[in-house]
Amino acid sequence: MSPLWPETIHLGIGPDTLRLHRRGAPELRLPLGEDWAASLAGLPALPRRARLRVCVADRHVRYLRLVWPPGLRAEERAAFVSHRFQAVFGAGPWAVLADRDAICLPSLGAALPAGLLDALTAFAEARRLRLTGCEPAFPQAYNALRARIGGDGALARLESGRVTLGLWQDGQWRAVRSQPVAQADGAAAAACLATLLATLPAGEAPSDPVLYLAGGDPALADLPAGWRCERVEAAA
Repeated sequence: MSPLWPETIHLGIGPDTLRLHRRGAPELRLPLGEDWAASLAGLPALPRRARLRVCVADRHVRYLRLVWPPGLRAEERAAFVSHRFQAVFGAGPWAVLADRDAICLPSLGAALPAGLLDALTAFAEARRLRLTGCEPAFPQAYNALRARIGGDGALARLESGRVTLGLWQDGQWRAVRSQPVAQADGAAAAACLATLLATLPAGEAPSDPVLYLAGGDPALADLPAGWRCERVEAAA
């Protein structure tokens, strides 16, 4: 007998590992190779019509702070975002994502390799699954944290070999940076934060800011003056 409600399956695409989460079952981990489709094909049989939600590690994602040009029409937004990512990161090809509710204020944009999204779509179709979400890890971590955020601050998400940090001030994104590091720890997060702060105009330092540190080694180097740190859970 089929269940009344379709099962929701969570797939984490890590820096070098696939992680499959199903309710009532232990987590399954498989190596992630360069061929997206071949790696996904190694996953076991899954219930048909199940919902598939995917979280993609920051290693595979590119991020930009998007400042919308005045007078940009709704039908021009996708072309503008695509152009910005190609200008900064090359032709790709990229599957770009942006906050559709952010029209005037600067927003966070993300781009996945188009081949990854194509492979996930084909995998879901072949397995008769419903791909109901594909979200990069950094915005997933930020969205989970939003209820706790008050005032100025930054989120640093650490994963194997990478630190991704977004900085906000007065309710707006001010800067974002995602970079490879030899050791993903508090020292790498502090260094990335200092780099981003140096890009702000003089006299525009955040007020009583908090660095939210997600994942990685708990050791923390000295933070820039006036900053304090709070550890939070990292996205899968």
